[in-house]
Amino acid sequence: MRSTEWIGLIWGADYPMVSVIATNGEVIAKHAAPVDLSPSSLAEFLSAQAPTPVLCAGLPGMPTDMYRAVPATPMAGTFQMDTPDPRVVLHVVPGLRQAKPADLMLGCETAMAGLLAQEPDFDGVICTVATQSHWSHISAGEVVSFQSYLTPVLASTLASTSPLTGCAAQGPLDETAFAQAVDDVMARPQSFAATLAHISADAALHGARENVGWSRLMGTLIGLELSGARPYWLGQNVVILGDGDLPALYKAALASQAVQARLMPRDDLSLAGLRQAWTQINKQ
Repeated sequence: MRSTEWIGLIWGADYPMVSVIATNGEVIAKHAAPVDLSPSSLAEFLSAQAPTPVLCAGLPGMPTDMYRAVPATPMAGTFQMDTPDPRVVLHVVPGLRQAKPADLMLGCETAMAGLLAQEPDFDGVICTVATQSHWSHISAGEVVSFQSYLTPVLASTLASTSPLTGCAAQGPLDETAFAQAVDDVMARPQSFAATLAHISADAALHGARENVGWSRLMGTLIGLELSGARPYWLGQNVVILGDGDLPALYKAALASQAVQARLMPRDDLSLAGLRQAWTQINKQ
């Protein structure tokens, strides 16, 4: 078996993703890990002879004084944290913080570092979508400012809570209903809560299909976010980083506003960011 040089650990929207990197840089194993990840979960890739470096992005519970203040490059090295397992040397990528308006970003900075490693001259806006969404203004290789939204959490909570449960279940996107919902809430953001109430009423009175209700719900939520984030995306070069179905909805919502954003996988770019961190560690 090829020997492990280091292990990448990326906390995403739902679970940690483990990538095991061989001495030649090849990914020799990649899998989702339990949320309550412990060194025992990595035992088959650890050595009793020498500690294995584990590079982590998005580590929950990181002390806020370890976050780096913007404006800053997405990544500027890692810091070590103690671990009870002598087989592990834990290197953590710090998140980013913003004083005013108060904001925190944890994990997405690594994906942005991966993108900028591939496109060092990128200038524009990166929207990362996971448990939260973050809109980051990028200029001269730095995160100048960013704005976070809880839209993904709201979507999950509302779709599973009465009266929307059962009438807004995820299904095939109704593009017309979605685009109309985006337009409506951006034109009249004060109608947001009333629009949500209409979804369940339409299902009860007119038999609106669940996927139509879901399309309207997502269009309303993302449209409201776009209304607030307008200074970030209007007239900008926009890239969306994310995995799963939700990032594609952001791309569709922006397209309805005549913004052609690029969509790129976050997990792959996060690993690229960790590779950059590993290179920096070896230069120390």
